[in-house]
Amino acid sequence: MEPFKLKTVLRQLKQRWGPRIGTLVPLNLGHWLLGVEIVLPYYHVVSDQELAHISGLYKFRSLRQFKSDLEFFLRFYTPVSLHDVIHHLAGACRLPKRCFLLTFDDGFREIYDIIAPILYAQGIPAVFFLMTSAIDNHNLCYPQKKSLLIRALASIGDSPITREVSRHLFNAHVKGSDLLSQIRNIYYRQRHVLDELEPILGCDYAAYVASEQPYLTSDQIRALMKRGFDIGAHSLDHPLYSELSLEEQLLQTRESIITLSSRYQYECQSFAFPYTDNGVSRNFFEKSFADGCLKISFGTGGIIPHFYPRNLPRFTMERTDLPAAQILGRQFGRTLFRRPWRAVTKT
Repeated sequence: MEPFKLKTVLRQLKQRWGPRIGTLVPLNLGHWLLGVEIVLPYYHVVSDQELAHISGLYKFRSLRQFKSDLEFFLRFYTPVSLHDVIHHLAGACRLPKRCFLLTFDDGFREIYDIIAPILYAQGIPAVFFLMTSAIDNHNLCYPQKKSLLIRALASIGDSPITREVSRHLFNAHVKGSDLLSQIRNIYYRQRHVLDELEPILGCDYAAYVASEQPYLTSDQIRALMKRGFDIGAHSLDHPLYSELSLEEQLLQTRESIITLSSRYQYECQSFAFPYTDNGVSRNFFEKSFADGCLKISFGTGGIIPHFYPRNLPRFTMERTDLPAAQILGRQFGRTLFRRPWRAVTKT
């Protein structure tokens, strides 16, 4: 077989069949082959309701699916807390063999209403990563604006309004194969475009956040902490870190940690990257961890170890209806078909 064709076949095998093959690998064998002891699933929200500020972006777990996920993890793994993991990284203790830590990003209200009561009743620790600008529902964060616009656009169909949206996105140089993908591709640097589309598509961000109260309040956060749950920083306003300069990355990280620590009289020691940690340099990690305030960070690399040992990879439990066993199996498959390390990003 020609080298080019062989590379194509291997790439297709890795991308298409690797995750599927992984679901056939027994858990114990997968852990043994990869040397993985702790798994870190992450969620944003759990609900049986249609949430307009999220459903335009991704599929989230229903209450039944979430309870089934927990049954799976409790059957095969031991739950651990954030402090257990931090102490383990510091060499102060050993984690149980085959353990898991649950994490939840963005700080949505369903954490307080739905998720925390279930976890508390079963004695399962969790970390809730908060965007500081969203706390207390003073404004709508730009990912939620995208979801509202996508839902509004999908309900209109082809019309003069959609053609006006198309012209606006074209003039703003927003990339994408269609209008929906273009709106999804609006990230931090272009977030002003979302505000410009608000009147065109008949959305009212201020009215929505006032009526729906999609994020946690300070009182709810304090109540969660009293029940033993941990909070962590998730930036000020959810930028894609690869879009930012090193100075902006450090500012977003440090200021969000400082804000949570001072507002809730809590030593915030953890941070989770919005979207992804891809493209973040070693220089960022060395500077962020230098003063000892930040003890651990979390990315989205599945179960593939990160080049910085205190940045732990997580995998999403969302965007699919697959049961937890298959979601984790697919992670094993992806990892088995890839090099079990990442190339270090140049500083």
